[in-house]
Amino acid sequence: MSLNDLITPVGADELAKFTGKGGKAAGINYDVPLPGAYDWRRIVPLALPAAWFTDFARRSGTSLLQLGVVKGDEGRLTGVDRDKLMQLYRRTMPTTAKPSLRLVAEVGGDVNPLLTGLDNAGRAAEARQSVRDRLLERRQLNAEPEDVVVQRTRVDSYLEKLADREATVMVPANQATASITLPAAGLGDSVAPVAVDPVAAAQPRLALVETWELRSFLGDYGLGRTLQTFSLLPGERQTITVETWRTSAATREDSSSVFESSDSAAQTRFTSALVEESGAAFQDQGGWALSVSSSAKASVNFLGLVDLEARFDSAFAANHQEASQRWASSVSQTAQDHAAQVNNSRRQSAEHTDQVSTASGASSTVVREISNTNLRRVLNFVFRELNQTYETHIVLRDIKVAFFNGRLGSAEIVALPDLARLLERHVVEPQRAEVAARILSLCAERIDADGDIVTTLQVGRDPRGVRYDWEPARLDESGRVATENPDPFHGGARWRFRPVKTVAGEAQELNGVVMDRTDVVLRTDNLVVEALLGQADALDPYAAALQALDLTNRQSETAARDGATRRTTDALELVAAQKEDQRIDAYQKLFPDEPDIEVVPVAAVSHNGDAPHG
Repeated sequence: MSLNDLITPVGADELAKFTGKGGKAAGINYDVPLPGAYDWRRIVPLALPAAWFTDFARRSGTSLLQLGVVKGDEGRLTGVDRDKLMQLYRRTMPTTAKPSLRLVAEVGGDVNPLLTGLDNAGRAAEARQSVRDRLLERRQLNAEPEDVVVQRTRVDSYLEKLADREATVMVPANQATASITLPAAGLGDSVAPVAVDPVAAAQPRLALVETWELRSFLGDYGLGRTLQTFSLLPGERQTITVETWRTSAATREDSSSVFESSDSAAQTRFTSALVEESGAAFQDQGGWALSVSSSAKASVNFLGLVDLEARFDSAFAANHQEASQRWASSVSQTAQDHAAQVNNSRRQSAEHTDQVSTASGASSTVVREISNTNLRRVLNFVFRELNQTYETHIVLRDIKVAFFNGRLGSAEIVALPDLARLLERHVVEPQRAEVAARILSLCAERIDADGDIVTTLQVGRDPRGVRYDWEPARLDESGRVATENPDPFHGGARWRFRPVKTVAGEAQELNGVVMDRTDVVLRTDNLVVEALLGQADALDPYAAALQALDLTNRQSETAARDGATRRTTDALELVAAQKEDQRIDAYQKLFPDEPDIEVVPVAAVSHNGDAPHG
């Protein structure tokens, strides 16, 4: 292989082929979404008369009174069985769910099982303190992932303390009932405590279950606020320490975000903020959370934020579209508020010190020494934060329909193609067609982030084997789904959520309807340092003249060395120009050997023995 072939860059697609002839090699795509994409469910109960539901819908599920978890009558709570409540918690708690440290601390649970286990070992006080310091130092300086045993111990402690607290609920004499807390699944692997009325009567409900997703893409970097400036005089040295916000367990928990991590603390804070921002219907939240718990059909890990009830008055479809837009705006505002709270916890500092120190168990620092090698001008160092932009998209990914009545395990969630079977079980026959038409009308259209109306419902007719001819659904002038027959399922018709693939930007593909977009800026744990040379001269005219003379002298020495080099080069060229048999003589003439002469000083002595002269 020639030198030119070695130094010429070759494209990756010419070096690696992963899919055979003509395949595309792996490359770097800057529009790949971050792994931290989160989805949740927006539950929209439908305002339907109670007489429209079947007896099976009222009897579905099991109440906490029937399980013996609580004592009393329907509508009246007199006591809580702590052991059975603990069993309920273990059944309803998802296996992968992890309560945040603040939730554990709120109920008095074991926040740090490692240190608690150490105290219970019965070792000497000195040994415990020594090991405690080492554990704290390691945990605070390094965000180590905890093993399964530590997580399980913390979860068990949280459930036990929560059951102890809820079992002591005392109902005042003038109050009919009281609520208990159910640890439901939150965003990601987090836990969201939900207030549940344990003795409420069964209330059959149908609801839309909209699956929403928060997906983030990396944006541009930018310089943030100035943290510190240092001015070094000519020749001065200084030692500095840079301290980041990843300093302790509490700070790391507050400074984590859902945009760049899967930390359960960040997921818990985002869930709580979304509930507050959207104004979720708290009176229905407990009934929904209890209904989906331990339900195989509903999936145990199923976060649902219950929104306000959808009423079927005039222009109900348009009103629901507007409500969906408000929900998307609430999620977008929650993302911005979440980023602001995270940035408030990310604090960095750069300070000068007189002594080089090492990292301790309470902070994580980097020690550096900087110097100003300039001889006559001041050098200024400016430390600024490095910020990262995240492009977030709020996407409506799917719509399903659910039934629940507030009893344990009563929830049943189906996709739109199975709507007919859901209504057969829970709605009386004369009202099924009307209920189906209202539900489908709410699912037909949405207004996306660009203000365009997007059809999100399709109807399939004339099945050919296992395939249907799918067509976009239409709404009539009254806002109801347009069908040829009052029964939307007449002739074997099926309905489904339209599989929408949206392109955001140039190459970002998202499954679903993009309902809102927003950009958030987060502080990173990195700094950018700029060195600015001062404009003023720090020398007087005499010192400046001395520096100029020194520079002139150095320039003269450089010129002399350049001249000597040129003479040598010219002489070698003359030697090369001679005939081959004359080159040695020419070289010896141009570069003769200089004899080594050693001068030995000798004292002058007179012949008559007088003292030496000179």
